Amino acid sequence: MNRNISLEDILIKDAAPQIFRRPFLFVEPNSRLLKIATFLAIGPQIYVDGLVVIDKGRGKEEPVGRISSKQIISKILNLGYPEWLELKASQIMDSFVGTIEMDSPLSTALEIFEKTRFAFVPIIAKDNSVVAASLSIRDILPLIAKSNIDRPIKDLCSPLISVDKNTSIRTALDFMMKEGIRNIGIEDNDANNNNNKLLRIINDRKILEFLLSHNGREIMQRDGMAGLADINIINHLDMISATKIKCYTTISNAAELLMDIHNPCLILEEGQGNSIVTPWDIVMRTLRSNLAGIEDGATTN
Repeated sequence: MNRNISLEDILIKDAAPQIFRRPFLFVEPNSRLLKIATFLAIGPQIYVDGLVVIDKGRGKEEPVGRISSKQIISKILNLGYPEWLELKASQIMDSFVGTIEMDSPLSTALEIFEKTRFAFVPIIAKDNSVVAASLSIRDILPLIAKSNIDRPIKDLCSPLISVDKNTSIRTALDFMMKEGIRNIGIEDNDANNNNNKLLRIINDRKILEFLLSHNGREIMQRDGMAGLADINIINHLDMISATKIKCYTTISNAAELLMDIHNPCLILEEGQGNSIVTPWDIVMRTLRSNLAGIEDGATTN
């Protein structure tokens, strides 16, 4: 049997058993944005890629929506400070929940990822329909890692989009939102020899972390959202040191590297440019080989 098909047919409870051993985080519809955003800003440390909104108002816990870091950043940019502090989960979330049972095949979750462009889905227990866990794209990496897929990772990569280190936070944010990308490279552009050196990576989580920080809120309180256009990314954001790999690294080895919470992506050095591989690329382009990268990878690197 084709390996890709067999992996997709594995039940979610068997494909990612670790998700049922960790606490399930959720927020209620009246939760304030600051609380919600804090979960996602520190998400890489606590394995949170999105939040389920749970309504307890009718005697049971009913999922009513989902929230991503991209939705929060968009609201912050559109409303400005301090108005965004008053937003509630019900005003931020999308209403598509798309819960699936733990006994469903992995392909069911992948189809929802593809349909919603959102690599996160609540998982419910079969017997009582209670949300028992959440499955993200990163949770599938261990399955890929142990499957010994020896296809080279260069087959899944996409060009890394980069900006100069002196680019303002607002410019970088607007560019990422417009292009639909979550990761962006930071380069030191040397005008003397036309040699652009990749310094670090930033992602939407790091930007959200800054917007919630004391320094970020102080700037917005003093100068409004326009203040983000006056400060550069190199001196104000906690950037990520990119993990670089060889283009012939296997998909399974790359998946194992991305299981480290400090590696939101991997960088391939090829010729004059850099390429990027994300968890979305590895999972969706391996198991759903007909897909181009979306949301967490490729066109959204």
